[in-house]
Amino acid sequence: MNADPFQIFPRSSGKDLDDLRASVEAVGLRNPVVVDEAGNVIDGHGRRDICIDLKIDWLVGADVRIGLSKHEKLALAIDLNMWRRPIQLNQKKRNELIDIYLIANPQLSDIQVAELFGVSQPTVNRRRRSLMQMNKLAKRESTVGRDGVERKVGVRKKKPARTIVKNRREFEKLVPDLAEVGGSLSGLIRHPKRIHTTAHRQRKEREVEEVVKLPTNTELYCCDFRDMNIESGSADLVLTDVVWSPDASKDWLALSKLASRWLSPEGLFVTIIGQRSMFEFVDLVKGSLKALAVIAMVLPETRRNWATQQLEQWRPALVMSRMDRPFDSIGCSDVIPVPPFTKDYHDWQQSLDVAVELVSKLSRPGGLIVDPQVGTGTNAVAATRVGGGRRFVGCDIDEQQIGRARHRLATEGVSQPSQQATA
Repeated sequence: MNADPFQIFPRSSGKDLDDLRASVEAVGLRNPVVVDEAGNVIDGHGRRDICIDLKIDWLVGADVRIGLSKHEKLALAIDLNMWRRPIQLNQKKRNELIDIYLIANPQLSDIQVAELFGVSQPTVNRRRRSLMQMNKLAKRESTVGRDGVERKVGVRKKKPARTIVKNRREFEKLVPDLAEVGGSLSGLIRHPKRIHTTAHRQRKEREVEEVVKLPTNTELYCCDFRDMNIESGSADLVLTDVVWSPDASKDWLALSKLASRWLSPEGLFVTIIGQRSMFEFVDLVKGSLKALAVIAMVLPETRRNWATQQLEQWRPALVMSRMDRPFDSIGCSDVIPVPPFTKDYHDWQQSLDVAVELVSKLSRPGGLIVDPQVGTGTNAVAATRVGGGRRFVGCDIDEQQIGRARHRLATEGVSQPSQQATA
């Protein structure tokens, strides 16, 4: 356990430390140590250590901050240190601190945070969008600028949407979708497909209704996967789609440890993951899960990866287990074609046909399937379609996603008798 959980900057050393010690010896502790209500030091670790060494009561005059969350305490430590002294940070550490600061101060404008860390506004905006994608930061409704005035996000600078059509025929095809999207898009829309996709999703969202009763053997929860109550050694298959960004590495590590505990000795952990992230994932979780195989999900068309700009024709489905075992023991081909499909509810939605293939080949009839990041519920629907008495438990921290998953289970998750008979 870290004795100083809010020590996030390197401590003073060399001449800086000697000068600080000389100052405390000469005039005492003039700059109080900042602590929380439990006595944890938020700022002033060096001053505290010098006082202890000099047998001075460092808590005299301490600045006690009450009721702050963990992220607020870390953000306060950043505030008190970034302005006091120049600090050299590598890119990884800087991004970690920006993330902490944004979570604690979501209302601040990107330019304020950028000025604090000495980075560009687009850098902060990228960090904010990454946190939002991982559901660690909610979408902003307003920001507070340097003048202290609260302004609604997007109201002042939002530009009406516009697109360039090739001809009258293309325009006439777009008309129904243009009427549907209304003001939900802004700026220049370079690809008409985006208009079609947005309109389609808005129509699908209107169909989503609250579903009270779920299919038999299916449980969905709105919670963090760390809070799921799964019996140790009970899961036949942990099937999920992890956030591909390496920024989620702490979640990867926690998930791997839990998955190793949930899985039966013969159970499998399978995740769809980006090609670049796969190697980092395997290396990070090797203490809990062993890499077994990679199943190539062959895409219906070549795509350009937005992060790496690499042209991709396939995507990995990484197969892992609690212990080493031969690949042929899982009874699944290492290539699965991905048929064309529509992402009705989210950009990250995966193919239902592929999920059905994975569930049917990598789990046993009557087995328990767990999805700790259920998203729009593709794996849940696949489990009910495959049938065979399979049970499904899944969760997501996004309540809207859980609502979509419940809707899809009610409208798409129908067990197919022919598949149950052959499962």
